[in-house]
Amino acid sequence: MKRNLILSMVACLFLVGALNAQDQQPPQQNMQQRMQQRIDDLKKELVLTKDQNTKFDAIYKEATEKTTAAREAAGDDREAMRAKMTELNKDRDAKIIKILTPEQVKKFNDYNAKQAAARAARGGGGGGGGR
Repeated sequence: MKRNLILSMVACLFLVGALNAQDQQPPQQNMQQRMQQRIDDLKKELVLTKDQNTKFDAIYKEATEKTTAAREAAGDDREAMRAKMTELNKDRDAKIIKILTPEQVKKFNDYNAKQAAARAARGGGGGGGGR
């Protein structure tokens, strides 16, 4: 009887430990949170002026609205959506480059290259800007 009680207590301890370990895992970010993190990281990397920052935010706001509309319009046609996203990303990046200094353009391109390499390492495709 004591043996069964001890085994039950040990099993409960393992179960509680496993449940606590699950609670400690960081929550997965949703797509909006990941995009906002990317924007924040990029802005920090570029060291934008106040005027550039205002224009940058406006460009990304417009791009986000167009992206949302394109996703809704594409429905289940993933190829059409991918093509439209590539076009929108290139357009967004071209607008961003116009507001940057040559030094910032280099940083922007380097940042995008790092992001593309990270996606490739994860086995992800698509997304990102036109490079």
